[in-house]
Amino acid sequence: MTSALNTPLSRRSLFVTGVLGLATATTAATIAPASAAEQEWTEEFMTRPETREGFAIDAMDDWQVENAKFVIAVVTGHDLGEEAATIALATAIVESWLYNYEPAVDADSGGLFQQRPSMGWGSYDEVRHKKLAIEAFLGVGEHAAAPGLLQAAPDYASWDVGAVAQLVQGSAHPERYGQQVAAARTLWDRYADDVEPYTD
Repeated sequence: MTSALNTPLSRRSLFVTGVLGLATATTAATIAPASAAEQEWTEEFMTRPETREGFAIDAMDDWQVENAKFVIAVVTGHDLGEEAATIALATAIVESWLYNYEPAVDADSGGLFQQRPSMGWGSYDEVRHKKLAIEAFLGVGEHAAAPGLLQAAPDYASWDVGAVAQLVQGSAHPERYGQQVAAARTLWDRYADDVEPYTD
């Protein structure tokens, strides 16, 4: 990870700091949320080894909650709203259970969206850099050559969420995105009102 990816991004944002290099950790129990006044976003982001434990919205750990909030923050920071956030959240649930995976777990893929450097989504570090990965998915990341949401479907709000997520991702299992739409909408309803748009 380059030094540019390790610097705090904002001290006004209202979220807990993660720790780089926790790929060997098996729990986030030791990471206690700070009070709202002390919370901030950094790109010293929380990582986990891959698991196939599934996703249960009412059993999310701190890692998953903070990553869901950050997706919402970045989406709204680009003046995109509920539909874009729902698509991004449903995709990240399917691809990573809302964990920011550090190692390559499927060919050269990694990060929240399991983006592949070999497919134009950015470098090894960039697909694991949460803000850059979200921006690449949305199609607002200048570092990525692959078409994101805004390029693939400028009228995404009129699309079925699962279909437009598949259009961006090109998954071998396209049916999985639609299965997580209800969870994604619940996350938006649960957290959007308390998350400041992230613009840094």
